[in-house]
Amino acid sequence: MGEEQKAKSEKRKLKSEFHRDLSSENYSLNHSITSSVNPSRDRILFLILFAISIFLTMNSNIRDGHVRHPGKIWSDAAHYYVYMPATFIYGWDAFRFPYKIEKKFEGFLLNDKTGKVEIKATCGEAILLTPFFLAAHASAWAFKLPMDGFSSFYQVFMLIGCVFYFVLGLYFLKKFLDRYFRHAISLAVILILAFATQLYFYAFDQALMSHVYSFFLFSAFIYLLKVYLDGGKRSATLFALLSLSLALAVLLRPTNILVILWMAFLDLKSARELWQRLLFFLNPKRSLIYIAIQFIVLVPQFLYWKYLSGHYVYYSYPGEEFFWGYPMLLQIWFSPFNGLFPYHPVFFLFLAGMVIMICRRKLNGIFSLVFFMLASYVFSCWHCWFYGGSFGFRPLAEFTVFMALPLGYLISRIIEWKNLFLKSSMVVIFMLLIFYNLMQFYHYQIFTAGMWSWDDFFIKLKNCELVDYPQKTYTWKTDFSNIYGYEPVFHTWQHARSRVIASYCDKNISDNVHYKRRLSAILDHPVERIKLSVWVYAEDADSTHAIWVCRIDSAGTLIFFRSISFDDFVNKKDIYTEVHGTIEIPEWVDQNSAIHFYIWNPKGREFYFDDMTIGFE
Repeated sequence: MGEEQKAKSEKRKLKSEFHRDLSSENYSLNHSITSSVNPSRDRILFLILFAISIFLTMNSNIRDGHVRHPGKIWSDAAHYYVYMPATFIYGWDAFRFPYKIEKKFEGFLLNDKTGKVEIKATCGEAILLTPFFLAAHASAWAFKLPMDGFSSFYQVFMLIGCVFYFVLGLYFLKKFLDRYFRHAISLAVILILAFATQLYFYAFDQALMSHVYSFFLFSAFIYLLKVYLDGGKRSATLFALLSLSLALAVLLRPTNILVILWMAFLDLKSARELWQRLLFFLNPKRSLIYIAIQFIVLVPQFLYWKYLSGHYVYYSYPGEEFFWGYPMLLQIWFSPFNGLFPYHPVFFLFLAGMVIMICRRKLNGIFSLVFFMLASYVFSCWHCWFYGGSFGFRPLAEFTVFMALPLGYLISRIIEWKNLFLKSSMVVIFMLLIFYNLMQFYHYQIFTAGMWSWDDFFIKLKNCELVDYPQKTYTWKTDFSNIYGYEPVFHTWQHARSRVIASYCDKNISDNVHYKRRLSAILDHPVERIKLSVWVYAEDADSTHAIWVCRIDSAGTLIFFRSISFDDFVNKKDIYTEVHGTIEIPEWVDQNSAIHFYIWNPKGREFYFDDMTIGFE
């Protein structure tokens, strides 16, 4: 009888430890083995998810049997992709490519002087997609289709490759989360990451951008790292796979090197353990394994740079750089122009999970928050802080891998709540966040021009049928950091007022910054007044003699003219001065007329200007 009671006592003790560790941050490998996770069930689940993803991407991207315009191989995506046709079809000879194919995709450059293929991006994504490209090439041969490497047929295989890595990334991330949480919590986390963040857009629309592939490599890295840290016997093979995932991530985007910090800080318990772990990973044997794998992975890139520049190491982004002393943190988080939180408010819940973890003295929570801040700082220092045509703040799309733990912790705490109303409210909030993201996706209007104001953002939400936004006012603004969107604007890195780029006039530029609209297309009522502001920097004289012109034309005839003289405001050299004014629009002006603004430089003076605003009321 005593033995039986002792066995029951041991059983209760084990059960108690199991439930405590299930919600613990340091859930061990032994406990995960005894958990309810069923590998076969997970594999079936993710096969179903892969099939659904294939349907979603084909439904979203295929029209009349072709990939919808402009296709997947465009702009930055073309840089990532062209390594494959250049290697397997055209032998890196620019003259063998289809005539002016680079003009169609507006990305890579075929140099007609050197015969070389000029690419800015690294080849990591191309390495991952090579099996899918070769499958497309073999299928094109088998079905007697054009074997040019650029047709819709090839792009369909790239769509399949993208969702393959997307679903595989979710699979590895769930296996990682299963070592901390119950199956249901892990599943909820990956579904929220998949459907409420930027990942959905980059998996099912911009399939050749790098973010999904970094997401896959990060997920594999964090899972392998957890297995390696939890394992009793740490095998060289497992460390080699861990190193390979990190090496490929660094090749894909060099800034991905940031994730190496997780090797030191994941599941850390004390400062003493940090020192021990650093010594462990910096052990000569492990260091040599990683360095050797990283070098082998980088060899194709070294060879390409040698082909392109004559040097094995080459900076392929000339004129583009980080400005470490000028971070744009508030802008990347809160700007209506591709800001993180306005487009993807689910990140507030990620931060809430971090705060709860920190309040409960979970070191993973502290490091998650520090890592989020560090990644935000690094990406905000890039000269193009809004990252062009972006769905929210896209550089953090793949870093959602490292938001999974805080989100899982938040959900596990919600489950513990006694109040059913609060629980139900949180479920509704999660569903609304998913709905908000999907509505933006399926009504998406990519915007790469100028600088969005909050008016633009709410107009976007109105087009998404998410808000009923009365267009009583409209403010257009630009800091000249991005594509302008109307007529060519002359950019300069000299004398910028905000950040790094301004515009200018000189003896060769008599007019600049043309902004044209039809009055009736601006507001939901007649435009009555316009407020203008621009900051001007005179360099070669105290005056510029320049004029900011406003003209209204109807049927090609000038019917209204007003101007603001810069010299009424600018009377000093080498300093920025605000030029501003208000223009009243008479009632007799036909609102179907076209209004036109531009800066006129009749004397050919040299001056700079930045941060332009035109507000309609």
